[in-house]
Amino acid sequence: MSRAQPRLTSLARWWQSARARTRLAIGAAIVIAIGLAGLTPNVFFDLTLSWPYAALIAAVGWGRSGLGFAPMILLALFGFAQDVTTSAPIGSFALVNFLTFGAASGLSQTFDIERSPGMNYGLPLALIGVGMVLVWLLASFASGHIVRVIPLISVYLATIFLHMLIGPLFDLGIRRGDPGGATL
Repeated sequence: MSRAQPRLTSLARWWQSARARTRLAIGAAIVIAIGLAGLTPNVFFDLTLSWPYAALIAAVGWGRSGLGFAPMILLALFGFAQDVTTSAPIGSFALVNFLTFGAASGLSQTFDIERSPGMNYGLPLALIGVGMVLVWLLASFASGHIVRVIPLISVYLATIFLHMLIGPLFDLGIRRGDPGGATL
């Protein structure tokens, strides 16, 4: 048994007992950190790296816990920040975040009643894909022509990879039937 294992066990125990607001704040800090890191130059040996959309990961994770006002405010702020940094029309990324959040909430309430392993991986993969299609549609409508798909596919793959690493951090711990679900 390594010396780090008791620390990780106590951290996991703390995370399980953490309140939804604490989990929301930690998730928001992660999205902000990833977004700020994405503002740095991301060219590596003359190859432009794709930067994931962390707000979509947050929308999927927070949406699986049900609809809530605080996650929607944060997703709107993240969307407006993405609009400013990418020179997109104001409100387009917020709309994508809201639609992904709503779809995640509705689909997880419909299909993911027991949080089965298939839904833990399949549903976020599909929802992030829907979010990317929405980004492509809004970019195509805003520019007046069809936008290239290959950069969005690379962003989709980067977002899926990042979701595999940090996706569980966006679980707010609210289960259906809990009385605290509507208070967030």
